[in-house]
Amino acid sequence: MPVLETVPLFHGKFTVGQVNIHADGGLSFRYDPGWLETEGNFALSVTMPPKPNPHAHEIIAPWLANLLPEGNQLASLARALGVSPADSLTILKQVGGDTAGAISIGEPDDGSRLAYEDLVIRHSGEDAGAALAAHFDQVGRRPFLAGENGVRLSLAGGQPKTVLAVIGVDGAPKLGLPAPDDRLAVPKWGAPSTIILKPDNPSWFPGIVENEAYCLTLASLIGVPAAEAGIVRAGNREALAVVRFDRRIRRDGTVARLHKEDFAQANGVFPSLKYECGPVRGLDMRRLFSTGERLPAREALKLQDQVIFNILIANADAHAKNYSILLPGGGALMAPLYDALTVLPWAGDGVDQRHAQKLGGCEVKPGDVARRHWDALANEAGLNPGRLRGRVRELIDAMVVNRAEAVETVRGLRGAPGGEVERIADLVERNALGIGDRLA
Repeated sequence: MPVLETVPLFHGKFTVGQVNIHADGGLSFRYDPGWLETEGNFALSVTMPPKPNPHAHEIIAPWLANLLPEGNQLASLARALGVSPADSLTILKQVGGDTAGAISIGEPDDGSRLAYEDLVIRHSGEDAGAALAAHFDQVGRRPFLAGENGVRLSLAGGQPKTVLAVIGVDGAPKLGLPAPDDRLAVPKWGAPSTIILKPDNPSWFPGIVENEAYCLTLASLIGVPAAEAGIVRAGNREALAVVRFDRRIRRDGTVARLHKEDFAQANGVFPSLKYECGPVRGLDMRRLFSTGERLPAREALKLQDQVIFNILIANADAHAKNYSILLPGGGALMAPLYDALTVLPWAGDGVDQRHAQKLGGCEVKPGDVARRHWDALANEAGLNPGRLRGRVRELIDAMVVNRAEAVETVRGLRGAPGGEVERIADLVERNALGIGDRLA
């Protein structure tokens, strides 16, 4: 099939490969020969091992689509760029400079042009909180500032969010939550972001910021590695700040991107199939755990803990894109837990309480999870049922022991108002203890 256009994919200044657009509208991906010979190279995906042969449309098309936001966010992004929401590659050619993972699409990083625009300066010298609020207003109208000269940013998911960089007092980007004297800045001309910010949504999901901050904090305290999270103020609003786990600081102080992919990408499915319990059946528990077979045994246990924790806190929205694999050169690792929150506070507000995957072939709500569901999950995933139940009990005990510290940690976060977190902790603990009682 004739190739109409070729779009290169880069890691920094290195060409990883090319996406070919064929005359029939199909895509294919082929690694660049130089990349295959580069020391420390990595696979674009576990579905695309680094070999000379091309990878088909059925693999590369969903992989690309999963780099973009979804729903209204995608529609607004496409509208701002004047393209179809279905044309993932055309959108990514314009916004795919800083995405999830390590790949830039269409243009290489130009070290001489990397820049960070201070939000305070960008918004006419307002204080930091007011500048962040103004930024949220901007990205609310135009996601990720799409179309602005020098800004090429994208992140998956349906929830409104933004990606920025934390700039330390020395003027250099840093990895971590912003301290009082740090500044937030818009990455430009291929500069990597270091933090994700999710503004509150009091109309639809009151307390969502404290909710996710508590759940991620609790996970870290009980030994389930999770993304570092904090709370920042933005005028009259608050936002969850999540440190990017797919970034690191080099010895020279610059930011390096680490490659990752979510489980939808790792299974070659489009974002619309991230839920098993949806209009079209998507990724189920069997396939979720089979993805973990691509990991070393120790890393696969982290996946097991993440699944258990999401069930215990009633994170009914824990779909395939909420689990990720890190793909540094030399082997795959399980990414830390992220996007973890409980749906229990909104049980009476029309929020679907069913878990994203069936347990034991049944659509299950948090209060119905029982021993038979864990045993069915174990059998489906090829695990020992008794050991799985034992690990569930261990994590429940740890959640109870660490509840008070998690509450105090979230209350002490810079910008936290502190009123909602105790209620969230109580709902989570009661759900976990109820599950423990039904294990007998």
